[in-house]
Amino acid sequence: MKKILFSVAIALLFACDSKDAQFCSCMLAGEELNDFSSKLFQQEMTQEKAAKLMELKQAKKTACADYQTMGGQEMLKLKADCSEKTKN
Repeated sequence: MKKILFSVAIALLFACDSKDAQFCSCMLAGEELNDFSSKLFQQEMTQEKAAKLMELKQAKKTACADYQTMGGQEMLKLKADCSEKTKN
């Protein structure tokens, strides 16, 4: 699973222009956190899973720090750009 997520991360980073790479990293970190969190509702919580959840939250917070005050329209444009570039 880690290899798949890492491969997706690399693909996203190479698909994005350098100025958008950080935003694409932010999107990826959010997706990883959401995927992991949704799986926790169907599983028993363990110390390892709690630690992984905290790690993913911190990674998202770090990756998305520059976008906390960004306007919705600008963020939607960057998101669309990242999504479009990963399709190509």
